[in-house]
Amino acid sequence: MLARILSFVTLVAVANAYWTFGATPVIVQTRLDSIVSPDAIGSHVHAIAGASGFSNHYDYDQLIQSNCTTVPVQSDKSNYWAPQMYHRDKDTGEFVAMPTSFNIYYLPRPGPKNESIKAFPKGFRMLAGDTFRRTYNASSFADQAITYVCLADNNPPEASPMPTQQCPGGLRAQVFFPSCWDGVNLDSPDHQSHVAYPIQAFNTGDCPDTHPVHLISLFYEMGVDVGQFDYHGNGTWVLANGDTTGFGLHADFQNGWDVGLLQQAIDECSGQSGNLLDCAPLAAVYDPDAAAACVFEGDLVDEPTGVTSPIAALPGCNPVYGSGVDPSSCAGQPTPGLVPAQPPLPEGWTGVGCIAEGTSGRALAALTMSAPNMTKELCASFCGSHGFTLAGAEYSDECYCDDALRNGATGDLLPWTECANRCAGNDFEICGGGAKLTLMTHSGSAHSNSSQSSRRVAARFEKDQY
Repeated sequence: MLARILSFVTLVAVANAYWTFGATPVIVQTRLDSIVSPDAIGSHVHAIAGASGFSNHYDYDQLIQSNCTTVPVQSDKSNYWAPQMYHRDKDTGEFVAMPTSFNIYYLPRPGPKNESIKAFPKGFRMLAGDTFRRTYNASSFADQAITYVCLADNNPPEASPMPTQQCPGGLRAQVFFPSCWDGVNLDSPDHQSHVAYPIQAFNTGDCPDTHPVHLISLFYEMGVDVGQFDYHGNGTWVLANGDTTGFGLHADFQNGWDVGLLQQAIDECSGQSGNLLDCAPLAAVYDPDAAAACVFEGDLVDEPTGVTSPIAALPGCNPVYGSGVDPSSCAGQPTPGLVPAQPPLPEGWTGVGCIAEGTSGRALAALTMSAPNMTKELCASFCGSHGFTLAGAEYSDECYCDDALRNGATGDLLPWTECANRCAGNDFEICGGGAKLTLMTHSGSAHSNSSQSSRRVAARFEKDQY
């Protein structure tokens, strides 16, 4: 269903080449915001797409070192985010984070003066929209830039408030960013004053003299699979900031592009299909396998977010708008800390990488188990408790143990993208793939099981000699 939501391409005044990162998965949903709340816990949960190295601190040089990104062009290590949208249960009042993904559009729109379009500079970030807005000013470009599309049989038009009907095909929450820059400041105190909308319209036109540098236009469609949940009137859908009107939708961007590549794409791409494969500079670095295998590397806020099970209240101090609850009633609640999305392996264990199974049987054949809560840590702990020095996770919920690689397995490392199965017990970890193992090894020669310890091999791991 989510793929259907993100298959509808908005073609508003597209007169030039453009490209789209369609159906981009989120990398994490957590209460962090490196732009508005740097080095701190954010005020509400965001759905964040893009680079795996996202954290509550933005540093361009650090961000571009991320292992991967959920967009298919791996040279774009930017992050793109907006408030998570929740379904509120009519009877219990509990909240569930609804499945979310993004269409991300790059639109060169030079305006009547045919102004030169520039790439985002290193270190650039910006915010569009206002989390505190609950009304609509029809004369404000900033307000016009926030819209919704309800995918329903009666095909209602694009509108600014959140729809007040069920959307069986899904909901698109849309944000169009300012495209004019002052040419000096990479950010500003309100994260908006260093940029501006064009003179003629929010989505096209010439830049004002105060902001003369015309950047490529950036547009998000956040697709939300609302159709799988019941609709019971106003208040069914709630943004993470407590907003039920939809006017408080906003979005953030922090640049992680190879700036030279982005400028080359702006200058050279001429296709008007939106397909990035029609843009030669981007097609050359197109890697959907890396995007599909990409998992979050950083720290999460240590709190439930409604992603895996319902929650009684929105994380942070975010009473539902119109509920009558005073925000001051939760202002004194303790601030949670951060925990790694990928907990460390047990002491002595090290990750090796992705390897192929044996050609004539299991590469690790001595002992196996499966578990619905499988993680790399659980697998390594299980194998270690039985005295083995090698552990391999596979097919999301399976674990294999041994002291040597057997049945024709070579141990040659495969590209990391070959192992793309999320662990059953932690969606931020990889537990092998189809006939592929996420291999781990123990550096010691002794474990709790002495009968197994006597069979230790001298090398870290070795090919079976039979």
